[in-house]
Amino acid sequence: MVLMGVLPAHAQSIGGALAPPTSFPILPWTPPATQQAVNVSGTDATYLPSTFLAFDRAVAVGKADLKDQAKTVAEAAAESRKAAKARAKIQVAQDDNGNVVFWTPRQ
Repeated sequence: MVLMGVLPAHAQSIGGALAPPTSFPILPWTPPATQQAVNVSGTDATYLPSTFLAFDRAVAVGKADLKDQAKTVAEAAAESRKAAKARAKIQVAQDDNGNVVFWTPRQ
């Protein structure tokens, strides 16, 4: 420790002349990754992509989807209440002495 105080500041930051040379491992070279691509095409000439609809038809489909999905908060809460809840098969607790206790709850 005393010796480090005697060395100039620049020698302390790089380890000084007394420190052994340091070498760092070099990672092996690996080639860059390549992506495999597959081109698939169909033979049915009547095929149209399902993502394209005429504007009027798309608006009608969108409104029908929104109508099916729209629920009030009360309806969503009622459905949640009726749905079966998952119950634990084993419960874990700690007794008065700090020991772990396992038991099966009543169904």
